[in-house]
Amino acid sequence: LQEETPTPILTPTTPIPTLTPTTPKNSSTTNLESSQQDDREYKLITLPNKLTALLISDPTTDKASAAMDVGVGHLSDPENTPGLAHFLEHLLFMGTTKYPNENEYNVYLSAHGGSSNAYTDMEATNYYFDVSADKLDGALDRFAQFFVSPLFQEETTERELQAVDSEHAKNLQNDAWRDFQLSKALCRDTHPFNKFGSGNLLTLKEIPEQLGLDIREMLLEFHATYYSANIMKLVVLGKESLHDLEALVTQYFEHVTNHNIQKPKFPGMPYGKDQLSKRVHIVPIKDGLRQLKMNFPTREVDTLYKNKPTQYISHLIGHEGKGSIL
Repeated sequence: LQEETPTPILTPTTPIPTLTPTTPKNSSTTNLESSQQDDREYKLITLPNKLTALLISDPTTDKASAAMDVGVGHLSDPENTPGLAHFLEHLLFMGTTKYPNENEYNVYLSAHGGSSNAYTDMEATNYYFDVSADKLDGALDRFAQFFVSPLFQEETTERELQAVDSEHAKNLQNDAWRDFQLSKALCRDTHPFNKFGSGNLLTLKEIPEQLGLDIREMLLEFHATYYSANIMKLVVLGKESLHDLEALVTQYFEHVTNHNIQKPKFPGMPYGKDQLSKRVHIVPIKDGLRQLKMNFPTREVDTLYKNKPTQYISHLIGHEGKGSIL
């Protein structure tokens, strides 16, 4: 499993109008637009539990796939257990009430030409899979249970702690990860960006035990608090019609609990006057690596996605024409 890979969930920037059969009861639909060159059909629905799903119908596809983005990441980790969101991502795959065998999901996908992965980012956790097009029903059923009734079995906790610790050890030898963690360590220690998101045995086992904390109980509490349908976004692609895809999604995901929570927000700037105007020298792990980086902290830009001001600035600085900086 990988953590904090900046892989976005498919989100169409342009809406897609599609005439589709009758909407299953109690769900709402948003009309979308697509390119005239795009033969796929799209539909955006919201289930009664406020889970939003983008449906994509492609009768010619030989692979079906799905991705679930949960609007919480490691910036929401408790102060005394850094890495908890990432640890939860690992354990979520280890059995559910309906499918208690911890390998059920992966065995099903492997048997039908599929694969899966997940990552924990700062403000989101993403789970995704692909599978043979005619096996979407069974894969979606198993996938949905992670968000309905995961077991977090105690016997799997120690093994997954070792997996998280191994992932951290691997990151220690990666220059990009070291650079990223250094940028976090140099910000205000009162801002959530300062947190250590990967976690390791020290933060998820040794320190919690010293504090008398039960890490499994903390996982259950984190899941019950933040894994709420109203901050989840699902994308499903299959060869089925939009009507049939909607029926599948409704059947399997309408049982995800909605706690009606606000998506976590993190106001304030990570870097203040005392943290800026610094020059940092890093000795790389990789031989021959030479880089110059200049970081300019800005306001958040996610809400400016329609205008993309940072891409405009990036183009002007780096297009390599006359008068550009690079």
